Amino acid sequence: MKQNNHENPDKQGSGIFKTKKVIVITGSIGTGKSSAVEILKKLGFKVLDSDKIVHEGYNKGTELYGKVVDFFGEEILNEDGTINRSILGSIVFNDTEKLEFLNDIVHDYVREELMKGVESSREDVIFLDIPLILETIAKNDSYSLKYDEIWLVYVSEEIQRKRLEKRALKEGKNPEDVLKIINKQIPIKRKIFMADEIIDNEGTLKELEENICKLLKIKDIRW
Repeated sequence: MKQNNHENPDKQGSGIFKTKKVIVITGSIGTGKSSAVEILKKLGFKVLDSDKIVHEGYNKGTELYGKVVDFFGEEILNEDGTINRSILGSIVFNDTEKLEFLNDIVHDYVREELMKGVESSREDVIFLDIPLILETIAKNDSYSLKYDEIWLVYVSEEIQRKRLEKRALKEGKNPEDVLKIINKQIPIKRKIFMADEIIDNEGTLKELEENICKLLKIKDIRW
């Protein structure tokens, strides 16, 4: 399903990746984006994971690690020199300026690593798994990343909430705490107008795969 989205200056056009098709796959919490990503991987597509890049970026020896430690000091480190994310989180939680600084350097690092991944890839089609790209775009910052399209994994807000409640109970978490995350994200019904393509995930896992395959055929993307 095609949506009319706003003009995005970071869409490739004649960018450095013009010989490759770069597609961002995204979705709100509880919509099943991770399931869609696993299906794409199963079909043989290369998917670059922004969350994984951030996680690995905090490891000792990386550029991101160095910038974080230089700014926040060694008090955020564990005895073995690794970053204590709980301490770092408590510092930025009550300090907007420090939080913005951390977000800026993390975004820059992720953008650079994603671009390196695309440049070094031999695939004609590459997917970028970026959960909150629409929230970032809404702040006039889309990682300054070149891409062709954004595909959104969609379920209604009602189904989204039901799935989150079920997952929270299964994991022994308070459903109310988990549902609060929805309020920090752009409403899913608004996101459908920000994305280029919508992947319906209100059915079964098999139906999700069928919907992904249908979209790939429409786009003339072979797997």
